[in-house]
Amino acid sequence: MKVFIHTYKINDWERVLQEQINSIVDSGLSEVAEVEVCNNDGEDKTYMQLWDYSKTNDDYVLYLHNLGITWQGTKYEEISERYRRWIITGVVDDWKNYISYLDKYDVVADNYKSDARLRSGLYKRHFATNNWWVRTDYIRTLDKPNNLTNRKGWETWVCGGDGNFKEIRNDYTNEPVDAYKNPHLKNLPK
Repeated sequence: MKVFIHTYKINDWERVLQEQINSIVDSGLSEVAEVEVCNNDGEDKTYMQLWDYSKTNDDYVLYLHNLGITWQGTKYEEISERYRRWIITGVVDDWKNYISYLDKYDVVADNYKSDARLRSGLYKRHFATNNWWVRTDYIRTLDKPNNLTNRKGWETWVCGGDGNFKEIRNDYTNEPVDAYKNPHLKNLPK
């Protein structure tokens, strides 16, 4: 098994990464999985590393990113931190349960949204957490992720193939929807 952690090095990224690493160690996942921290400014670059790994490895992969990092120092910091921690209690802390579904499903995660559930039509099917377990044989069926240029593309890429998707938990009350409606308030480097 392998864990790819997309780390965008802005704001207080070190604390978030340490929180993720601590969960990986505390859950016992670090005893059976290699952890690769990918310092990239775009998730597409980390996806390329995952995609390249998948070409030559038959494995289970956990993709994590430092969700909420761009909301640090804003009024949405607390809700995005809660959301990230809720996600980690699933895909990391309960990893044995999540991977138990990978014999039948290609991608396993939380808060799945199908095309039909999205009234706005802005997003294709995706896991709203964008932290997921996946099989590398499925990743090999996806389009090369080198042309993904924005959040919408990054979040929908893993569900872009003809796969079987398993939602373990859903709790949309944790999702920081108000923050998503106000992207102009993000704390991004100038």
